Amino acid sequence: MNLRQLTPLISLFSILLFAIPAKADKYITLDQYIKLHPTEKILEERFNKIVKRNDVERLKEQFSPKIAIVYPGGQVSDYWRRSSKSFENRMKQYGATPRIFKFFINPSDSMGKQTETFQKALETEPDYLFFTLDAIRHQRMIEPILIKEKPKIILQNITTPLTAWEDKQPFMYVGFDHARGTRMLAEYFARKTDGRGSYAILLPNPGYLNEERGNTFISFMDSETSLKLATAFLTGINKEKARVATLNIVKQYPEVKFIYACSTDIALGAVEGLQETDMLQRIMVNGWGGGSPEIKAIQKGELDVTVMRINDDNGVAMADAVILDMLGKKSLIPLVFSGRFEILEKGVSAKRLHQLQQESFRYSGNE
Repeated sequence: MNLRQLTPLISLFSILLFAIPAKADKYITLDQYIKLHPTEKILEERFNKIVKRNDVERLKEQFSPKIAIVYPGGQVSDYWRRSSKSFENRMKQYGATPRIFKFFINPSDSMGKQTETFQKALETEPDYLFFTLDAIRHQRMIEPILIKEKPKIILQNITTPLTAWEDKQPFMYVGFDHARGTRMLAEYFARKTDGRGSYAILLPNPGYLNEERGNTFISFMDSETSLKLATAFLTGINKEKARVATLNIVKQYPEVKFIYACSTDIALGAVEGLQETDMLQRIMVNGWGGGSPEIKAIQKGELDVTVMRINDDNGVAMADAVILDMLGKKSLIPLVFSGRFEILEKGVSAKRLHQLQQESFRYSGNE
């Protein structure tokens, strides 16, 4: 396939580049981890029951752990804000009074700037550090802390333990398994298209999300359908770059049946591009995560589908893990917590949507 020079806002990668599978030894899938550690399944099931409870017993002791939270800011997606809010409200329900320090990083920031923010978080001398992992450079930032075992690290938005850390894992991985959510969307598009035709894909920057949401989708389509990848754009988690990429897709590949978007910001940028070209009703596009911005787009008929995280379980799981640890019950905490997904389609009934919103935003509320 010939690659054309496009606007400098976007990078177009060849299809072959993204068809190359991620290194098999970098991460271990959640299913593989459970097979290797059978007791993890038991821990996961028991812990899930705790997370699902809406009523918890107030603590007899007064706990005030110091917690530093470092997460991406400036995104349209409300996932991170809700995660923090649901964590705080669950802790209040226990009667705990955590001292929380919040720090924001932009995924597009230089590594130097991200490292500087990370160090500021460490300077608060927290008992627990909430961070994420999207690139090998983040791994290098975390490893010295794993060796010292202080602070205890909870890695958000990742549910695949690193093989390199087999003997020295973080306190916990918490999130929604990207590969599982991606397969649900892939199965949806396969059904809607009868597995035939072509599609385009908009990807975040190289790293964990790119591999788990991007490569997993392409691999499914290649192995389970006759759908062909027409083109792939690397837009980063950037709404404007996704919009410009979509304009180019419509111009060069108007026959595609859908555009697969790997994040909320990317999805909403694609919607704007399709609206500008009057192609929104002809080319399908998905959301990823099912937060409030995506729900509004679903209600307007702008997005065809999203895979909706039962969002607040993420923050609740972190709160429950911290409380159990402070009560000396770390043995009850699984290494990985992976929350539930539901498919949400355009045309969903008001009753069904209300039910999902009540489940998903039970601690963070509707925005």
